Amino acid sequence: MKHESTAAEILKLVGGEKNVDSVTHCATRLRFNLKDEKVANNEALKNVQGVVGVASSGGQYQVIIGNEVNNVYKALTKLGNFTTNDDAPTVKKGKLTTLLDTISGIFTPILPAMIGCAMIKAVLLILKTFDLVDLDGQFNTIMTFIGDAAYYFLPMLLAWSAAVKLKANVGFALTIAGVLLHPSLGALMSVGEPVAFLGLPVTPATYTSSVIPIILAVWVLSYVERFAEKYSPSVIKSILKPLIVILIMAPLTLIVLGPIGAIAGNYLASGVSFVNTHAGWLVSGIIGGAFPFLIMTGMHYSLGPVVLTAYAQTKTDSIVGPGMLVHNISQGAAALAVALRTKNKAFKQVAYSTSVTALLGITEPALFGVNLRLKRPLIAVIVGGAVAGIYVGLFGVARSALGIAGIATLPAFITDHPWNLVHAAIGCVIAFVVTFIMTLILGFEDVPEDGKNQATQEKSSATNGRTPVAGVSEHVLTAPLTGKVLELSTIKDEAFATGAMGKGIAIEPTVGKLVAPADGVVSAVFPTSHAIGISSNDGAEILIHIGMNTVKLKGEHFKVHVKEGDTVKAGDLLIEFDTDAIAAKGYDLTTPIIVTNSDDFVDVITTDKASITIGENLIKII
Repeated sequence: MKHESTAAEILKLVGGEKNVDSVTHCATRLRFNLKDEKVANNEALKNVQGVVGVASSGGQYQVIIGNEVNNVYKALTKLGNFTTNDDAPTVKKGKLTTLLDTISGIFTPILPAMIGCAMIKAVLLILKTFDLVDLDGQFNTIMTFIGDAAYYFLPMLLAWSAAVKLKANVGFALTIAGVLLHPSLGALMSVGEPVAFLGLPVTPATYTSSVIPIILAVWVLSYVERFAEKYSPSVIKSILKPLIVILIMAPLTLIVLGPIGAIAGNYLASGVSFVNTHAGWLVSGIIGGAFPFLIMTGMHYSLGPVVLTAYAQTKTDSIVGPGMLVHNISQGAAALAVALRTKNKAFKQVAYSTSVTALLGITEPALFGVNLRLKRPLIAVIVGGAVAGIYVGLFGVARSALGIAGIATLPAFITDHPWNLVHAAIGCVIAFVVTFIMTLILGFEDVPEDGKNQATQEKSSATNGRTPVAGVSEHVLTAPLTGKVLELSTIKDEAFATGAMGKGIAIEPTVGKLVAPADGVVSAVFPTSHAIGISSNDGAEILIHIGMNTVKLKGEHFKVHVKEGDTVKAGDLLIEFDTDAIAAKGYDLTTPIIVTNSDDFVDVITTDKASITIGENLIKII
């Protein structure tokens, strides 16, 4: 997958930079907040190389990528400055949609830290199980607090992510979280005597590992901050605004918001305990069977507060974790059965790879790319997940470490109950066997060889009747700029320097003119005019990125002379730019020239010249 070209195509098909309020990502998908989702071209996006599928839920437009999502996200963020454009119309969202969008936006960024700490705890559990750790030793102590760090200081993580989502100042939010976690507050509460501030009672509560209090506090903080911004005189705003915000929010959080959140959390924990006691088997069965629909709608993120609140109270999760585990195994089993039965070689590879990632706990590629697409395998997933979910629920299976649930993280199901891990493993076997057999019995309508996957492959090698890359023996790209020649490895941008976007070379221009390096078609002109894509007639996909971080100039000092779809000849003027003005603003003008589909060729050989002039041979492609 060429991450830069994939990202450029995705940005174009979601409506361009002007239609994007913000974008983030989770383990498998890009999550866009779009001005208008109707602008996005769903069908075209599904055909982009590297895209597994699309979904819209919780106020977010989601493009499912799979394991390469982080690389595509990095490439995407280089293509635009995704800030809110107040001049563009924003589609009004319903209250439920806004709530789901907010919950998802708060919990998604902190998941990697939580998963990392959870896996530390899982490793420690394994070491303890096999008596490889001195329980009274320093190693155990240090590993324990490392594994607990993200959960103990969860209000800090939530303060940061909530502030970003709710557009509040991160520093203020972290300070309020610090107030709740300050050891002096804990010491006051532990004495057992009434605590008061300005004559108002401070309700005793424990805020470590809590969820609701800090989210509630940051939500109110976002309004208090706007109030302070509006009414603070500009002359003393820099000192008065922080004073007003902290002076209002700290006591308000201690006296009102924190206790309300803590009480709500306690009721939520009590509800979870009641469900576990009286209908745990049913809940796990429902989670196991319905989880595909929770993922499709984004509702699985709404379970975050439930899981974290229960975990803070009991140090285990028996509500979501067990059902999610067997569901993930079911997704993997269905995709594997499809891989064994399909006759489409390209689709077989997709099914095999997504089955492995699903068994390891990442299910979106298998769900959107295989099982949902073929429909009948999804029925098997639902049945297998429900049956196995009922089993793990009947035996009270729980996990002692949160995070992704899959085969690799089974140690997270080691608890004080000696048979917990055994029943979790049996549940996985049930989910796999039931789903696998049902998929084979139900069958599916196979993907034809000329279906979407084949079309996507063909699209990457030949477009608009041009000669496929496989038929090219050798051709040359001429220098599009005049200036000093630099190796990619020497430039300051990691994505270019590491060759992650393809092989190529860089030029530090001395003249502000960029011309076409080969005959071809303009495949992309970026909205900020700082980069352009060329599809050569010989099959090379060329990206030219003028300067480092020049996207921030938003087109200033650039003049584009072509548009997307134009046919160009080598040497045709593409872009003019003011080198002096750009350099005066502190931007590095080093310009990478990248062959983004380098892997389609035998080799990409760059010039050994120290400097070059427009029109001279720059890159030889074999």
